[in-house]
Amino acid sequence: MLKVENISASYNKEPIIENISFDLNSGRLLGLLGLNGVGKTTLLKVIGGLLKPIEGKVLIGDKDILLYKSKERARYVSYMPQRNSIIYNTLVLDVVLMGITPYLNIFSYPTDDHKKKAYDALKMVNMEKYYSNNFLHLSEGEKQLILIARSLLQNSQLMLFDEPDSSLDFNNKHMILSKIKEIIKEHNKTGIISLHDPNMALEYCDNIIILKDGKLHTYFNTGEIDKDYISKAFSDIYGDIEVVEYNNRYFILRQISD
Repeated sequence: MLKVENISASYNKEPIIENISFDLNSGRLLGLLGLNGVGKTTLLKVIGGLLKPIEGKVLIGDKDILLYKSKERARYVSYMPQRNSIIYNTLVLDVVLMGITPYLNIFSYPTDDHKKKAYDALKMVNMEKYYSNNFLHLSEGEKQLILIARSLLQNSQLMLFDEPDSSLDFNNKHMILSKIKEIIKEHNKTGIISLHDPNMALEYCDNIIILKDGKLHTYFNTGEIDKDYISKAFSDIYGDIEVVEYNNRYFILRQISD
């Protein structure tokens, strides 16, 4: 279980997020919503141990994430940023093999068994046919799937995704989010994903947190809410909206003034 207890964090003096607390069980995918600049990326970095909070702590099981050494922490937490930093020519299989780094010592190299596991991770995201391709030559959606495979090989219990659907077209957005949800469920991981589109969060996430002004505005289970609850929770953030129900699912529409 992940426990976030009274987290506040900043990069300078002014706090970006304040007094945020929640729990999340294994096998659950949590959607993180809020307007730009509200602190979604900051919260993910604190949860992943990449940014030390001003106050509060993050527990995986019963241990503070900051008590792990960096390589040890990487065995428990994987973090997929909004944009990858790979700018050099490299094979897809080698990108996935980066996920094994937390398990190697300074003089070790990936073994044939590691390469097989990397290939198997590619198969899990239906990208094995690209194993010998140049990573830079892939589409953005394909790159995102490769990076998910790298996270799979890392085999961390907690998987963090910062807007993995950004810059993707409609079909690729659904492909990425569907695959992430499948992985979380089938491998009993704990997942947190920041998103801009509330409809994507309602469709794919088990729980949703909405941040407002750097604080936790609301936290709910998507299977335990009704139309009125959604309307109130989301109108506080997005303004004039309409909530419609179709085929036992809720959708948020932006009201447009005449």
